[in-house]
Formats: sequence, structure tokens, C-alpha cells
Amino acid sequence: MKNRLLFFLAITVFLLSRATAQQYTLNITDVQLREIYVKGFVLNQDRTVHIKAVGAGMKMKIKRRRSPVIDRSHMFAYAWILNSHTREVVWKLDFDTSKPTRGSRYLREFDGEVHLPAGEYEVYYYSTSPLWIHHVFDGFFSLGRLLDYILSGDEDFDEFQDEWGILVEGIDGIYTRQQVLEKIQQQQQEAVASIHEVGNSQYIHTGFQVFREGTFEVYCIGESFNNELFDYGWIVRQEDNRKVWEAVPEDARYAGGAMKNKMWRKNITLPPGKYWVYYLSDDSHSFEKWNANPPADPFYYGITVFARGKHLPVKPIQPVESQQIQPIVALTRLGNNADVERRIVVKETTQVHIIAFGEGRAGEMFDYGWISDNRTGKTVWKMTFENTQYGGGASKNRMVDEYITLPPGNYSVHFVTDDSHAYGSWNARPPFNPTRWGITLLPASPHQKPRIQVLESPRKNGLPGETILAKLTHVKNNERVTKLITLPETTRIKIIAVGEGDWDEMYDYGWIENAETGEVVWKMSYENTRWAGGARKNRMAEAELTLPPGKYKVVFQTDDSHCYGHWNARPPRRPDMYGITVIKIK
Repeated sequence: MKNRLLFFLAITVFLLSRATAQQYTLNITDVQLREIYVKGFVLNQDRTVHIKAVGAGMKMKIKRRRSPVIDRSHMFAYAWILNSHTREVVWKLDFDTSKPTRGSRYLREFDGEVHLPAGEYEVYYYSTSPLWIHHVFDGFFSLGRLLDYILSGDEDFDEFQDEWGILVEGIDGIYTRQQVLEKIQQQQQEAVASIHEVGNSQYIHTGFQVFREGTFEVYCIGESFNNELFDYGWIVRQEDNRKVWEAVPEDARYAGGAMKNKMWRKNITLPPGKYWVYYLSDDSHSFEKWNANPPADPFYYGITVFARGKHLPVKPIQPVESQQIQPIVALTRLGNNADVERRIVVKETTQVHIIAFGEGRAGEMFDYGWISDNRTGKTVWKMTFENTQYGGGASKNRMVDEYITLPPGNYSVHFVTDDSHAYGSWNARPPFNPTRWGITLLPASPHQKPRIQVLESPRKNGLPGETILAKLTHVKNNERVTKLITLPETTRIKIIAVGEGDWDEMYDYGWIENAETGEVVWKMSYENTRWAGGARKNRMAEAELTLPPGKYKVVFQTDDSHCYGHWNARPPRRPDMYGITVIKIK
């Protein structure tokens, strides 16, 4: 009996202690415009807390959200609560959860109970001027409303600013702003990779190595609207340069705040290998400075990768800082109408890092680079619209940052630009790194000493390892260029010719004739050409044939317009090949 009495007494004391345990109240007050305020709290058990929040917003909802700066909550001074573990919003002061307050055009408040599970939480508050309210009508930009606001002013939007804030009662502990930020930083440090608090015009990458297949969660916050990406990330596997994940508009979720704030969150499975994580931002609306309401998780603005498997062995990889290592080839700071080339000899299989900036739009590139095999004439790598990313600044600025493997051989690195928008003569905003306009080849790692020889005579024929019999390129207007070649034995040749043609007729074209008999053994006709990129009249022919021993004349002829260096329409994709090239095939 005595033991039973002691047991019930212990239970009673425990329950009384829990009932009388000290509870705390969290306050955020004295808020200033365009500052993100944050504090935190903890609940030791599932509990209903009391929240009182005062903010400011519109009196009615905007039905059509066609402006990227519109906030779905229709608020310009508001609070929200995040679960620190899941990073999900569990409560928000918005149009639906609040009610208007008498005596003010904009003041709205919430005063009620919210049930939350045990855990740690972050409380945020943000406010800004309501300019976006005044320049939008029915979801569209309204110049009349904006002018009315500028002329008449609206001084009363912050009349009750001293009442803005949030109070949370019935919690078990409070974290200061510094403590919350330290906890967030600890989460980010424990992640596999984290690029966060990204500012304007940034291009950042980091890497990690996976030793055993596992599951990873990608958590990316950026900016996107109307199927366009402005701030976003992607992940590339180094071995084959394949994107294993990328932020695409159709997979985006609303991230809170302005409509253009987007979130991508997905679990992916990665096999063993090395991976690079990239993030790119444009010149506005970022952690550096918000030009509209920020996302709900602003300190994660960027991309973070978490390992979700138990005991998953992962090693961080520090990226190569391209400025700190000597490039193999650097064809950069290129202006308009550039056509540059550098020959290299790769002495053993080598992985190289390519960084290239150029101009492209609507699936087509205008300023771009490529690498060709000098023995076969084939392109082994090319900068296409599909393998480029947004390069910052104007939307037509495109960039490549990838790794490729080159087997032993003789190669040419090329880059061409058209007659507008290049280094030193931009007709729109330049990329975030304008001095890189062109193509750069770097070692794949700072410890690698690639066995690559750079040849200083880029246009000279007959270099070691080449089998070019004739190269009549860079042909100007009203020219007829020829070269005599001698074949001592039956020879298989490949012909590459780029010229001008339209309506079944060729104007700039080439042919091969027997030097002794005058018989034409091959001729470039409209029927045996295909579109060469650029203007539709740019034509390319590729052919292979076998010729008996003898002497042959290779000829290319042009008319009085549209030629290398004097284009009257868009140049072909390979302007350096304008003319005819004959290659011996082993």
C-alpha cells in the first residue's frame, strides 16, 4: 500500500511540474522596412500556442497574378513560421488568416491559437513599401496607378508601423537571431554541398564525391517566372558531364513571397562518382537585395544537397579556381567579327575543363566555340544552345562550364563572333564575367599537368599528325583560288566545303578536276549540300571518294557578295571553313 501511494505521489508531482513548467513568450517588434527579422522557439511536446501578429496588406485579393512581384499573400508587412527541420512553412500572416483593423487602410491582424507538433521553429518578419500594390491593376502593370502614386503620394501606408510585429506565447524556449543563424549554418555545414545566401550576378560552384550509391535531397531556391529562369542551380556528374539534376520551370513550386520566388525540392539517387553543384544568379532580386518580397526560407537562397542515407560516405571537393591556374588555351575578350583558332597536340588521353561565353537565342548560337580533330576534320565538341546555361546579364548571354576527355591527337580550338554584342561593344547587358567572352581550356584539376602542346602557327598546314591535302578557306569576294595536289597512289579523300547557294543554284562553291584532262571529278552543287547554319543561303557539302593516282586541281570560286569577313547576312556556323578543304583518309 505504501509503495502504491508513493507511486501515485510521484506521478502527481511529475504532472504538476509539467503543468507549472515555465513557458516563454517570443516577440518581434520595432521592425524596419526591408529587413528580415528572425527568432526561434522550441516545443518539448505537441502544443497549441497563442499567436498575435499585426501586419499590412491589401483590402482585396488580386485575382490575376500576372506580375512577378505580386505576393500571393497580398501583404507587404507580414510574419511567418518555419519548421527548422523540414524547412516548411507551418503558419503565415496572409490575407486569408488575417482580418482588417479599423482605422487603417492597410493594417491586418491575427489573434488566435495554432497547434504545432514538438520541435524547433523559426519566426520571421519582413516589411517593405507597398509600391507594387499601386502599379498593378487586375494583375497587369498600370502606368496610371503608378503615376497617381508618385504625384499624390501615399504617406499613410506606414502610419501604424509601430504596431507591426508578432508575439508567440506558450513556448518552451527562445532562440535569438544569432542562435537561429548558427543553427542554420550548422545544417548547411553538415550538408553534402551548400551554396546559400547568394547575391546578385553570382556564379558559384562546389563539388562532392560519392563512394557508394545513395539517396540525396536537392533543396534549391531561386527566381523564375513565365517559364524563364533567372536564379537557379544544377548538378553535373564529372565523369560524363551529364546533368543529374537541374532546376527547370515546370518542376518549380511557389517559395513564398513574390510570385517569382521558386523552390525545387527532390530526392535523387546518385551512383559513385564526382559531382559538381552550380548556382547562377542574375543582377537583381537576391539575398543581397530583394526587389520584391523574399522567399520564405531566405537564408537558403541558393542550392543545398543533403545526404538522406545512413552512414553514406561522401567527401567534399574544392573547385578549381580558374583564375589561379594557367590555362592551356585562352581565346577571350573577343570583339565583333572575330574568328580565332589555336592548334593543340594532345600527347596522352587528357581531361580538360572548358569555360566558354557566347551569344545565343531561340535555340541558335551566334558567338560560339568548338574543337575539331585536324586529322579527320570532325568536330569533337561544340558549344550549342542545348549545352549552354544562362550566363548572366541579357538573356542571350550563354555559357558553358564542363569537362571533356580528349584522346591523343591534333586538334584546333575555335571561336567565332558575329557583328554585334561582344566584348567591348555590348548592345545589351554583358554577362557576369565579360572578360571570359570566348573560350578557355583549363586543366581538369590544379594538380594535373596535361601533356598538351600549344602550336603557335594556327593556320599553317602540314603540322605533325595532320593529313590535310588542301585547305582553301577564308575566301573573299570575287576570288578564284586553286591548289594543285599530287596523289602517288589510289587515295581515299574527304571533302568539306562551305559556300553560298539558293534556289537550286550555287554562287560560292568548289570542285576538284583532273589537272591533265580537265575532267571534273567532284563538284559542289545545291543538291549535295545542306544548311550550314546562320542565313539559309549558307550551304555545306561533305563527301568522300576514291581517286586514282594523278594530279588534281582543287578550286573554290566566289561571287561579289557574302563571303568570309564580308557577310551580308548571318554567317554559317563554321565561318572558318568557308571555302574547300580536302583531307586524306587512312
